[in-house]
Amino acid sequence: MDAADSVTARGSIDDDYYAAGGTVDIDADVAGDVIVAGGELYIGHRVAGDVIAAGGTLKIRGIVEDDVRVTGGELVIDASIGDDLAASGGSITLSPAATVGGNAWIAGGEVLVAGTVAGSLKVVGGDIRLSGRVRGDVELEGGDIQILESARIDGNLLFRGRPPATTNFDAQVGGQISYEAAESDYDDHGFGLFFSITLVVASILFYLLFPHYTVASVRRIRADPFTSLGLGFIFVVATPVAALFAMIIVLGLWVGLSVLALYCVALLCGFLIGCFFLADRGAALFRQDLSSRARRLISVTVTIFVLGLVQTIPLLGGLLLFILLLFGLGAGLVQLRYVYRPPAASS
Repeated sequence: MDAADSVTARGSIDDDYYAAGGTVDIDADVAGDVIVAGGELYIGHRVAGDVIAAGGTLKIRGIVEDDVRVTGGELVIDASIGDDLAASGGSITLSPAATVGGNAWIAGGEVLVAGTVAGSLKVVGGDIRLSGRVRGDVELEGGDIQILESARIDGNLLFRGRPPATTNFDAQVGGQISYEAAESDYDDHGFGLFFSITLVVASILFYLLFPHYTVASVRRIRADPFTSLGLGFIFVVATPVAALFAMIIVLGLWVGLSVLALYCVALLCGFLIGCFFLADRGAALFRQDLSSRARRLISVTVTIFVLGLVQTIPLLGGLLLFILLLFGLGAGLVQLRYVYRPPAASS
């Protein structure tokens, strides 16, 4: 496991490779899987197994002989993928030189598919452009869909959109073309996806900066959940009142605003701790190993995107996320006591 602000891998790696950092650059021949998380990720040359990655910016080139599962703010895939592709992000590009040997599932704010997909293709996004070759069926669902002249589809084409999709009839479609109007507001979905990606990046940075504090806070929730829940609730309710009191009566406007700013930071940190806790519980349930940093970061990434789906449940989704925030916030505050507690005086 390599973890640092900047990680570089070259040459040959005879096993799986795990890395996390601000910048991770892997231009190596990897005999196993590659599991990475970070701000800027570059993966090239050859990977014999899977690629699982989460980051702000991700670029994949070269050859990946098995599956690719990635999420990030900006994804550029310029690789030959032996099996399936699953990608989610703000902006996703499957370049003209890219090939996918199996099926492709893509969700993003802006999606460009210019490469070749040997199986079926399913895309959900705000803006979708298809100009490549798909040998199976294609299903596109989004706010603005464009089927460009160079597109080649051997199977059926189903697209849904609002407003109606734009189709270039010079494109070659071997099967049936069907269209369904969609009621969904894809601008809202795009915002939700962007917010989830932002949380993923924030969780990665939070863990890289404070790994021991994060793990200790998660353990604090397990050890004393009711104290964590109660303290989190008291903090959420009392802090805005205290800030308002400071602004109006006692200390002045800037003190109150500073308290509110710290309050917002604390809420974010508390929610991230809650996400790490839920990721640990999920890993234990499915008997997954979180002994490495990379696996823990991948686990919390999956958890955040699952929570993005949970929050769409009316009333219940928001309540569950609020309770998770209280747990994480309370545990984080308790753990601060131990972080900053002065050492015991020696006798």
